[in-house]
Amino acid sequence: MAETDETRNEGGAPPRSAPEKVEKARAFCEELFGRLGAKVAVEVKETPEAIGISLTAQEGNTLELSGTLVEAVQHLVNRVVNPRAEGRKWVNLDVGGFREEGDPAVKAMAERLAEAARRTGKVLAIAPISARERRMIHLALVDAPGVSTRSEGEGIFRQLLIVPSSSGKQG
Repeated sequence: MAETDETRNEGGAPPRSAPEKVEKARAFCEELFGRLGAKVAVEVKETPEAIGISLTAQEGNTLELSGTLVEAVQHLVNRVVNPRAEGRKWVNLDVGGFREEGDPAVKAMAERLAEAARRTGKVLAIAPISARERRMIHLALVDAPGVSTRSEGEGIFRQLLIVPSSSGKQG
């Protein structure tokens, strides 16, 4: 596929439209839950920032859609849909409906942390938080002036860094 303005991602914001990723995410979830014997409806919605998948247990479903299972499936579907860092578009799983907005408390926390990083001129390391919360902070601060974010480490040791730009420090 030729790289276009719509699909290009140079480590910043996700591609605005990624129909191949949407279909891959849907197919993976339907296949996985089918193999687990679950009766689950999989609904997919793409926004410019992410791919949302809503899981709804159907009549006769015996598999509990627990938070642990949903987090594990979310991790797997993201590895399948985003095998490389470039062009990454995050897949969020929810049970029973789409979350239209991220958690306002996490967004407010992101703004306070960005302000602290700009004010002090120091890198702030935030750990431990869930992958979903890390991603929400990344998205909340993607266009924030004077700071950038990145994650470092693996597994339970993964932490979010909020990095002030050299011009971001307020005197």
